[in-house]
Amino acid sequence: MFGYWLAAVRRLAVAALVVMLVIGGAAAALLVADSSGWAEALLQGVAIGAGWGAVFVCVIATSSTVQAGRAARRYGLVLDQRAAVVPSVQVVRVPIRGGTTPYQVTETVLHALRGVPAPRVGEVVEFTHGKLAVQYDGPGDIDVALRVAVMTDGDTATVEMTAAPVSTRKKLDGGASWSILAAVEPVVREALLEEAGV
Repeated sequence: MFGYWLAAVRRLAVAALVVMLVIGGAAAALLVADSSGWAEALLQGVAIGAGWGAVFVCVIATSSTVQAGRAARRYGLVLDQRAAVVPSVQVVRVPIRGGTTPYQVTETVLHALRGVPAPRVGEVVEFTHGKLAVQYDGPGDIDVALRVAVMTDGDTATVEMTAAPVSTRKKLDGGASWSILAAVEPVVREALLEEAGV
């Protein structure tokens, strides 16, 4: 969990800097008594802003770590720092039988996703030749979109799976995207290998 917390802190660094600048600037403006006291007010403002920036990062990173730990446990996973990366991406390369089309591989992937007991596919948004998009009711009330792109090249299929929150672009999603992708990726890989007869 500590690895996730550190990764979350790194992802929040820019937001913490903004908080520090805004609060520090406001504090400096309030603390200045006259034009000769700017230097001291600025130093005090920086100290106040840095303190609030650190509190902001610690609170958000800790809250996200708790959520990510719950999400990982929900699907029987071990939380690691990759859960802090949004969107979560996994590429699977597997052998296929000659003549297998991207549509056939996409159909196998969809069938595998529907067979996973948890997380359960909520809605199929797109299913075309080599493209698939499904939605999940993710952990922590965060809906997650899983997009799958399939490419075939001779006797190999490359399946790129990308999971991200549906509603907003977030720096952190409490491990929701990672946990769903980590739960379904082995099932997809196994289904594709079974289909190829490997």
